[in-house]
This record gives sequence, structure tokens and C-alpha cells, in this order.
Amino acid sequence: MPSSDDTIGLFALPRVLLPGEILPLHIFEERYKTLIGECRASGGVFGVLLSQDGEMARKGCTAAVREVIDELDDGRLNILVEGRERFVLGELIEPDDPQTDYLRGHIEVFDDIDEMARPPEKTEELTAGLFRRMAELMGVDEPRVPSGAGRMSYRLAAAVDFGQPLRQRLLESRSEAQRLELLIAVMRALIPGLELRKQREQAIRGNGKGY
Repeated sequence: MPSSDDTIGLFALPRVLLPGEILPLHIFEERYKTLIGECRASGGVFGVLLSQDGEMARKGCTAAVREVIDELDDGRLNILVEGRERFVLGELIEPDDPQTDYLRGHIEVFDDIDEMARPPEKTEELTAGLFRRMAELMGVDEPRVPSGAGRMSYRLAAAVDFGQPLRQRLLESRSEAQRLELLIAVMRALIPGLELRKQREQAIRGNGKGY
């Protein structure tokens, strides 16, 4: 795992990778073939940073190659990577040839301010209840909170597309309680619209049956 002031390769993507999240990637550019090849050989990690509208975030998540799904004759890869540690980007190192080589950067990993602190139980219960309700309204037959060893906030955000700006805020937050409160506010805002859509769908089905 990288430590403070390590230098690693960087992969800019139009999405945020969260700690513990499994992300499929299709590797086809020469520079990223090189990056992934080096990580596979060394067992090392690379950094994933959100890139949108020509701007790259300064905080991201390290990623390790978890599985190679396909390895094609021309060097293209379909892989699964796993989010590991959050980091803040320091100095950015541009490659001499951006077509064949990749960005690098000095990074410093970070965690929550009190990484051992656990949010109040009532906050976790409320978050879980809202998530199950939202999943039910979205058509999930047996809605449940995703299991795993990682923090609840990241497990929930990896399971539902809350949008990249929110995912970046969750990534940057250094408090699990704060992240859960943010998810609670977002889900409370989303649920009424999902309930209305569900009612309309039921009304349409009812009309179609002649009721």
C-alpha cells in the first residue's frame, strides 16, 4: 500500500471509485496497458481520480487489479479493480509522451479523523431503513443493505448511482457519521419522487386491466 509522499500512476475516469468498491475497466489505450501491466507485475496500486469537463479532482482512491476477465491478443484487457485507500494528490508528473505513457503523481493517503469511531446506532438504522425503502421503490424484490467489511456509506454508494458529485463528497469526507447523514438527506429527498412514480405505474397497470 502507498504511504505518504509515494508516487503512483494515475488513471483519470469520469467516475469516482470508492474504498472497497469493485469496478470493471476496459483497458485499450497504450498508456493504460502499460500502467496495468506494471501493476500486475509488481502487485502495486494506481490512483483513480474523477475527471469531468476537463477538470481532474485532487482527491481520489487507490486501486488494485483484482481479476483479469479477458486478455486479448492486441493487449486490450477487461479487468476488475478494487478500491483501496483514499489519497490527496500533490505534485502531478506529466509524461514525456502522453500517448504511450501515463500520468504520475505524488500522493498522501488519508483516512477518517477518528477511523475507529462508529456512528450512532440510530443513524445506521435510519440509513439502512431509508436505503431498503428506496431499493424497494426502485423494483428490488428483496432489498437489503449490501454486506461487507467496509464502511456502510461506501457500500451503499457503490450499490446505487447517486451521481458523481455526491460520490466525490463521500470520498472526501473524513467522518462516517457525516457521510451517513449526507446519504440520509439525499435519500429523504429522493424517496417522495420514487413513491409518486410507483403510484403512477400502479395506476397505469390498473387502468390497463379495466379497473
